[in-house]
Amino acid sequence: MKNIFKYMAGVLIASFAMTACSPEDFTGANGDIPQASDYADNFKVTVDQSTNYANFEFTSAPGITPVWIIDGATYSSAFSLSKYYRKKGTYTVECKVKNANGFSDGSVVKTFVVEKTKMTGFGGFVEDSNYNLFKGLELPNNPGNNDNPAHNPAFWYAPGWNMIDAPRCVLSKGAYTITLPEATTDQWQAQMAINTGLSISASKHYDFSVILTSSTAHKNVKVKICQADNDNIILMDKNFALDAGEPKALWGANLEIYSADPENIPVTDFSNVKVVFDFGGNAANTEVSIESFVLKDHANDDGTEIPKELVTPFDYNDAANIWKAVDENSTFTQELFFGDDGWGAIDCNPETTHEGSKHTIVVPVLTSAAEIWRAQWKFHTDLSATVDDTVDFSVKINSTVKLPGMIVKLTKDGDDENFFFANQEVIPAGDFVFKIENAKLSKAEDAPKLMLVFGFGGAPEGAVITINDITVIKK
Repeated sequence: MKNIFKYMAGVLIASFAMTACSPEDFTGANGDIPQASDYADNFKVTVDQSTNYANFEFTSAPGITPVWIIDGATYSSAFSLSKYYRKKGTYTVECKVKNANGFSDGSVVKTFVVEKTKMTGFGGFVEDSNYNLFKGLELPNNPGNNDNPAHNPAFWYAPGWNMIDAPRCVLSKGAYTITLPEATTDQWQAQMAINTGLSISASKHYDFSVILTSSTAHKNVKVKICQADNDNIILMDKNFALDAGEPKALWGANLEIYSADPENIPVTDFSNVKVVFDFGGNAANTEVSIESFVLKDHANDDGTEIPKELVTPFDYNDAANIWKAVDENSTFTQELFFGDDGWGAIDCNPETTHEGSKHTIVVPVLTSAAEIWRAQWKFHTDLSATVDDTVDFSVKINSTVKLPGMIVKLTKDGDDENFFFANQEVIPAGDFVFKIENAKLSKAEDAPKLMLVFGFGGAPEGAVITINDITVIKK
């Protein structure tokens, strides 16, 4: 064992921002091996929570050098060093000492906490606020385990909709971690649900956020918040895009409970809030972490500056906007579909108009908000894209009423699984801007023709939806 540690000492890695104090001179070998426990108080670990740097300090002792074993993999003999931890959680460092005779018997373990994940962009609502309904709540471990009746099982399907075993989801260091071993192709093929036991009122509005990090890019992660025993009574149903390795807050503000089928299912209080994540369309061997759940009454201000939903669109008149010529020359073909609860086509005659950069539809019939695709408005075009293209996209949307959900999808015509994006948003009454940057096709295949699709199931009969200034800029 001594020889192993002597070898390790020769390959100590100093890959951190560090400054080392000068150790005391060794007095020569005498056969005595130091005991790590004798130097437990010499090891100090502090965390600067404003920067997420952990600082490791060893108080000098005669003839003794520290050995830090950080994250079980990296070794350093510096007397002072620092390491940046982006993700929140509880961490440990194993501490040994060495002298002229070799490494210590035993080791000392120091535990330290990083309180919050460092974010790019909006970081979500305040997790440790007393307004957070999740604060102090014990979430279930391994959602999807059928042996645990506290929550619904997960459902995982291979392409072709053959059910497969759900991967294990483990709660550790304040975050769920789930590894998705197999690729899926369609939405709802990779879903997990967490029954929280929380109660919320239909008379109030709420804010929600959660932080997700995916090891691979994922263009279409769905987060749905609903009543545990009725998925048609909904607080939030949104789709988000994740970049590889980039923590992102998935959120909604000023949310209110609504019914996906208001004619048959009344809006009620939630006796048990269920949070559903769907990773359908994931790449194989994707690892996802889920952390920092926040749900609060919108009336309670936790100091968070909520991003403005109405963002600045791209310039429709930009010479690089390839859609402008589509509008000017009317080089598009419309396709409309309104379906009943059995996906049978509803015999109706949607009224649509096109004038300049403006496209308008009057919704002819109410469809279920449980399936946004039951009301589809497609634009087939001769526009094309290659796998090397990157797209910036924006569109101005105006609705005469609030829409429970609206999907915007730019995809290969004839293969709607090869898309630049497929995002779902709740659309307020009035103006809204949908915008996405640096999107790429989801498959390694060209798109000889592109199709732009809007889905707005749940839009009430008579609602007037206007789509204006569609901007598609290829880079």
